[in-house]
Amino acid sequence: MTIIEKINLSFLRAIIRLICIMPYGWAVALGRSFGRLGSLILPFHLKVGIMQARATLGIDDAEGFMKNIFMNQGELYVDAIRTAYMTDSELKAFVDFQGREHFELARASGRNIMIVSPHMNWEVLGNTPRILDVEICVMADYIKSKVVQTIADEIRSRYRIALLPPKGGMVKNYINQLKQGHIVGIIIDQRGKREDRVFCDVLGLPAPTNPAPAFIALQGDAVILPLYGFKEGDRFIFRFSKPIDSRDFGNDYKGIDKISDYWKSSAVRNLSCALHAWISSTVREKPDQWFWLHCRWARRADMKKIIRQGSDFREFVLSQAKDYHPVERVQETKAPRERK
Repeated sequence: MTIIEKINLSFLRAIIRLICIMPYGWAVALGRSFGRLGSLILPFHLKVGIMQARATLGIDDAEGFMKNIFMNQGELYVDAIRTAYMTDSELKAFVDFQGREHFELARASGRNIMIVSPHMNWEVLGNTPRILDVEICVMADYIKSKVVQTIADEIRSRYRIALLPPKGGMVKNYINQLKQGHIVGIIIDQRGKREDRVFCDVLGLPAPTNPAPAFIALQGDAVILPLYGFKEGDRFIFRFSKPIDSRDFGNDYKGIDKISDYWKSSAVRNLSCALHAWISSTVREKPDQWFWLHCRWARRADMKKIIRQGSDFREFVLSQAKDYHPVERVQETKAPRERK
């Protein structure tokens, strides 16, 4: 690290120590203040959230709703820091873990287990292995900033998760971990690559969705445990929903060797949509705790264009789903090679 990076690292560590020792109410107020500031200096994300919330939830005061979302995100980072540095007994007193019987039954069955979550208080959910006293394998991207990466590594090391390297093939790595009997965890509400996506209903609108989680669960013969966390007052609730068995969706995935062929499998498509039906239900239950800042229904470039041109967001979302035909896309890409 450069001298400047070392100074910044020391400064961030000092801020973390301060957040951990100051009265909780003060720390929350600090986090929410930074979140409010974020809504002012990140106007694009504010506009994205407003459009998405208005189109899916029909919220009249979408701007006020989104300002609160920003403040909740600031509060989330405070809670992520404080929970990481709590003792196990302090953490278990801070979190009410519901639906644990689903987890225990899945373990007793001897089946491979995949835990899936939405972007809802996901940083605090990282403490799940400490509470359940199990190892969970997750994958995290590298962060460009060395300083931020160092801080993230220090915090994540306290979660007791087994971090998988983001290189070497995410899909293959996760499938191998499942087949070896390891529990894996994945945040699943993401768009995926432009060429590899299935459209699923998310809050009433078709959203381009990464088929990889469903593909991994099917190939790994997993019982899927949906898990989400939400805050009530000054405490968190972690909740396992009813398990989803990948075996219930058929076996036509067995003829697929790579994720790019996902469109050949109704099992991959249907399981993807079932997972996002669950996500929609959790977001409707706690809409102010989901990560609305993410461009969920369209790519960032498309969102910028919609904002710049004042286009109809809902109309764009519906049209992109209608115009997407993966089978035709693959046939078209193969045609030139066949003619040579």
